[in-house]
Amino acid sequence: METDFPVQGDNRETMKLLSKRIRACAAMAGSGDELARIAEIPRRTLESYLSGKSEPKAMRLASIVKATGVSANWLLTGEGTMMEDGSPVESQTEEEILKEYALIPGYNIQVSAGAGAFPEQNEKPSRKLAFRHKWLRFRGLREKDLVLVFAKGDSMEPTISDNNTLLIDTSQRDLQDGNIYVIRTDGHLIVKRVQQLLNKNILFISDNKTYKEMEISPQDLNDLEIIGKVAWIGKDV
Repeated sequence: METDFPVQGDNRETMKLLSKRIRACAAMAGSGDELARIAEIPRRTLESYLSGKSEPKAMRLASIVKATGVSANWLLTGEGTMMEDGSPVESQTEEEILKEYALIPGYNIQVSAGAGAFPEQNEKPSRKLAFRHKWLRFRGLREKDLVLVFAKGDSMEPTISDNNTLLIDTSQRDLQDGNIYVIRTDGHLIVKRVQQLLNKNILFISDNKTYKEMEISPQDLNDLEIIGKVAWIGKDV
């Protein structure tokens, strides 16, 4: 079992820089309490890392990487970039990070299979992911309208794969031709591409052609709930 050790004299400068990077992760998560929760690290233990009093072992660092999505190389060494989009943050303070990034809440909700309920207003997110405010503005997205959920199944392959993260814009509920939406039907959440037909019916399309299309009349649309439009898809490579 790995244990944490007090910082020795020769290691103080290295730990000072590491604790700064861990504080940046806490800022991304929203607080030290939130980072401790999502990384499943005891709060007192995390506080010793944040203050630079003890050196976290690999298991704890791996938990922080998994919970926040930061680069393992960046967290361990300070080299490279913090996030996948190549954003260097070593010289940034926690306040500057929060000014540059929006922390979008993510929920343990799967779409395309099984019954599912979208989060209630006061429901606590299971994680948060950082998106640049500049990127959100460029895409015409507002932070307050956005949530993250998980895709389930292969019906939207190759566009969306099993367990991909989906960024949903809940303000976009008017169906537009060619876009992908999360829809609630019969108590289930599905994700489908939309095609508008000449007869004014709507076709829900799976990008995986082994799945049948669903044609919906304007009258039947009243029985569906449009949750929002898929604005971004997070993929593993």
